[in-house]
Amino acid sequence: MKSTYLDTSEAHLYYEVVGHGTPVLMLHGNSQSHHVFHSYKRNLQKSYQVILMDSRGHGRSMTARQSFTIHDMACDAAALLDHLGIAKAILLGFSDGANIALEFACCFPERTLAVISASGNALSYGLRFPVRLAAQFTGCALSFLKNRLPDSPLRLQLTKRLQLNTLLTDSPHLSARRLQHIQAPVLILAGTRDLIKTSHTRWMAEQIPNSQLRLIEGGTHKVLFLREQQCTSYILDFLRRNHL
Repeated sequence: MKSTYLDTSEAHLYYEVVGHGTPVLMLHGNSQSHHVFHSYKRNLQKSYQVILMDSRGHGRSMTARQSFTIHDMACDAAALLDHLGIAKAILLGFSDGANIALEFACCFPERTLAVISASGNALSYGLRFPVRLAAQFTGCALSFLKNRLPDSPLRLQLTKRLQLNTLLTDSPHLSARRLQHIQAPVLILAGTRDLIKTSHTRWMAEQIPNSQLRLIEGGTHKVLFLREQQCTSYILDFLRRNHL
């Protein structure tokens, strides 16, 4: 296994590479790290080159900017593939990682072999209302506290937490027009009890031309991990059907 860092003008990015074959870049969710994909890495590295990265501001990766977007994180993914000399890759993302993967497919269609989007959303209002309301309230509270503290480690922690919360409330920005221009095949996975509205997940699948939707009855936001065997079967079947 190769593990090291990539330095860009804006970020210090940690990544790992294992296995051989068609590259699969795995993108974790908000406030997580690459460690969430431990089991998927073990299963997929038998047939694929698996690349795991900590998104900027997460895990071992750092950023020079206090404010960043899903688009910035998709550009980080492209920079990592450039660094590794990889022209095209499959992107597998969970939650915010799914949003990053879809943003990547919109911005870099020529570099996208396929996307596996697990519990992602295209627009902020795709979150169920109580979840969106809680995130907005959290953002207001964090902003209020941060603006009343002097420079200190606590203020720095609040600033980081506010930025991660902003990724929930203010992004992504994947309009119908943008989704309709995705060229790669896309597998959309979600649970019927997800934090993402089922109607929104269905809408996403309707917009993406070459998409396959797998709604898992009773599954929650972490269905990718709680129903791992079932999801792995769907993922491998999707990849086989698309000759990847």
